[in-house]
This record gives sequence, C-alpha cells and structure tokens, in this order.
Amino acid sequence: MKFIYTLLFICSSFQLFAQFEQTPDTSKYASYRLSVRIANNRIKADSNNAEAYLQRGYYRNLLRDFDGALQDIDKYLSLKPAEASTYKSRAKVNYEKGDLQQAIVDINKAIALKPDYYEAINDRSTLYYKTGNYEACKADLLLLLKHNPDDLSQLLYLGYCESKLEHFDKAISHFKTILTKDSLYKEAWNNIGYCYYRMGDNKKALSAINKAIQIDPRYAEAYDKRAQIKISNNDGTGALDDLNKALSYNPFLTTSLNNRTQVYMAAKKFPEALGDINLLLQLVYPTPTLLRMRADIYKELGETKLMEEDLKFAEELDK
Repeated sequence: MKFIYTLLFICSSFQLFAQFEQTPDTSKYASYRLSVRIANNRIKADSNNAEAYLQRGYYRNLLRDFDGALQDIDKYLSLKPAEASTYKSRAKVNYEKGDLQQAIVDINKAIALKPDYYEAINDRSTLYYKTGNYEACKADLLLLLKHNPDDLSQLLYLGYCESKLEHFDKAISHFKTILTKDSLYKEAWNNIGYCYYRMGDNKKALSAINKAIQIDPRYAEAYDKRAQIKISNNDGTGALDDLNKALSYNPFLTTSLNNRTQVYMAAKKFPEALGDINLLLQLVYPTPTLLRMRADIYKELGETKLMEEDLKFAEELDK
C-alpha cells in the first residue's frame, strides 16, 4: 500500500476493542507463567477439564503465545457447547495475533449465537474499521447508536467512517450533532476542520482546528492537522512550529513525523529529515514510497550505499 504524504486521517481516541490494546505490565509475566503451570497441572489431572484449557489460553495470550492460546480455546470449544463469549475471546486472540479477518469470522460466530451481544458488535465495528470496510462499520455503529443514542463516541466514529468514504458533508453533520450535546468535544472540532480542509475551505478548517486547540492546548493531533493546512498554504515556518508542538506532546505521532520530514527536506535540512524518517520507519511498516523518500535523503547526504539498499528494498516491496 502506498504511503500517503498528505495528512492522514487520525482516530486519536478510538476506544472500541480497547481491551485488545492493553499490554500487560512486564512485572506480571511471572504470575502469568505461574498461572499457566497451574492450568497445566489441572489438565494433567483431568484432560477434559474445559475451564483449565480456557484459563491456560487466557494466560498464554497475555504471554503473547497466540497459537497456544488458540489451541486451548479450540479445545475448550470441543468440550463445551458453543458459547458466544468464547468466540469473542477467540476473536481477541486473533486480533492480537494480527489476523483481523479471522477475528471477524470469530466475532460473527459470537453474534450469530447472541444477536443482541452489543459488546461483540462494538468489537466488530472496530475490526471493520481497521480492515477498511467502512460501510459495514457504519451499519454496526448505527445499531449501537440505536441501542444507546447518548454514546457520543459511536457518533464520532460514524463521522470518521464518512470521512474515510470522503462523504465530508455527512461527516461534518455527525460532528456537529456531537457539539450540540457537548460543545467542548475537541475531537469533533478537530475533525470538522479536517473535513473542511479536504473540501478546500482552509479558512473554515483553521477556525475549527483553532477551536480544538483552544479547548486543549496540548492536543497534538490538532497541531498536526493545522500544520498540514499551513503546508498547503506554503507556510513552511508555521507548519514546522506546529509540528514541533505536536511532537512535543506526542513524540510518536506518525503523521507529524512524516510531515516534518517533508518540511525539513524542502528546507534542505537533510540530517534532521533523516532523524525523523528513521524514527517513522521504526513505528510503521516500510512502504516503497517511504523508502524512496529516505533514499532521496541519503542521496543528498552522499550515502550512496544506503540509498541503493533502500531503493532495492522498495523495488522488492513493489513486486
């Protein structure tokens, strides 16, 4: 997939599937391994102890032994009648493993067993969003909003879906609905600005984004979006100032690293550009376009061998 040099649409506070994003404290690993050993002993004593397999699978997942966790969950399912919550757990493991399509298969099984399983529908909407199936995500979000009309986060992500589909008028309508219920909802203001920017109205875009910054002066994503508008207005100095602020509040904001790399390149500050793109490549999957951008920096710095290595890698990824 090509790396896009323009501002990417950032979902800064996506809480759906939040339990999948939590990394266990390393100090707890010893207790996780102990729990696996306890489950092992229970299974040795009774090879048909379904709950012991489920227990072991849970802790194997925390230890990032995803294949082992899946084997244990499957063993549990072979011993117990199908339960919606178990398929939801299986989806969680596949999500952690990075197999989002299989996670969708699992979560669909959970919902088939329990059609009003709103936690699972919530998770599925996230999976659809992450796999780019925005229409399916919208359908799930509408179900969730029907169940709980006061959940503004669902309305926010409905707006995100419309933005991804480039239905900017619809997205703005959703964000403005949020503001009628909470006028200080910074994500709504910021993304109204994003939509106006994509529609070519930089004046309205800046007004909305400035409102988001007024609400939260440490809102990194708002500075990032405002910088993109300044880049489009050929205000490199102003853009760099905003990008520096964004990265001071969130040092790993990938869009800001990407945009600042470009600003540095335009200003012929190639050592600074190399520092940003190297950090960026530690945070995202390498893409041919991103590697070629770094190759251009290496060329300017006289690093011919490194330039050729990046160009070769980019060519391999293109195949």
